[in-house]
Amino acid sequence: MDLLNLLESLVRVIDSGSLSAGARLRKISQPAMSQQLTLLEAHFQQELVFRTNKGIQPTPAGKLIYEHARLLLLQTTKMYSEVEELSGAERGALVISVSQPLGAEIVTPLMFELRKTYPDLAISLRIEDRFVDVVKDGVDLAIRTGDIGFTAGISRRIGTIDTCLVASPDYLAKVRVPEEPFELSAFNYIQYQDGNDVTSLELSRDGRTVMVPVQVGFIAGHPQVMMQALLNGVGYTRVPIFMVQSLLEAGTLVRILPEYSCEEKPTYLVYPSRDTLSRRTEIFIEALIERLRHIKGVRLAGQRTLAAAQ
Repeated sequence: MDLLNLLESLVRVIDSGSLSAGARLRKISQPAMSQQLTLLEAHFQQELVFRTNKGIQPTPAGKLIYEHARLLLLQTTKMYSEVEELSGAERGALVISVSQPLGAEIVTPLMFELRKTYPDLAISLRIEDRFVDVVKDGVDLAIRTGDIGFTAGISRRIGTIDTCLVASPDYLAKVRVPEEPFELSAFNYIQYQDGNDVTSLELSRDGRTVMVPVQVGFIAGHPQVMMQALLNGVGYTRVPIFMVQSLLEAGTLVRILPEYSCEEKPTYLVYPSRDTLSRRTEIFIEALIERLRHIKGVRLAGQRTLAAAQ
């Protein structure tokens, strides 16, 4: 008797709510599905399912076996995946979805570095700001900051990205260097169009938080356009520190109200299932976290803020 095969039939029937639907999922006939459940009930000497007006429902024994069987099937799938990867854990395609700023500044360079160590690691990199459902969209790993939207997958917060207010010296020479948050209301704000309209900025100092209304003077649909607007003196914006660190150090951009803290952006990894995480996904996650550990303005979970240029 193939117990694993019978357990999979039980899981499919309970998940789908009917014998016929479970049989279709397993690509067998309904009588064959019914026979498999009968064999499984004989094996455990317990009734496992019963029919109701709402379809097939598990008995207490059936529910217990279902929960264990579901985990067993997931682990079996993972086992086969890892055995296949023993000949080269780096082999196979990895589908990654990442937001534009992280994708351009951090993930893309990391991807090319990984290719040097794992030349057979094929990566399909989707740089996009839209919400993704990792299960529905066939994504192995999504990397997101802020709101991750609805997804059927597992989300794991790995850290926080610090942001700051910046502008070019030329722009500040035209409007003045602000000394108080309320002065920003008269300045042109450069909004990065990622689906969220900006109407105010949250600034904090010494335990006090103020909300500053913003006047949007330019909307950029891409991070590079936003940076060009900054460099050309169009206005000011709030931006992740890692994106402008080198420009701050060179004096090309300057921080506005550096004594105030801006709103942080939580950073998440999202994947279809913790139980079936492939080795190639684990390789990428390990490399990503190690890279983030050394970037100014990024704090991993449990890590203190690294000093950023003032």
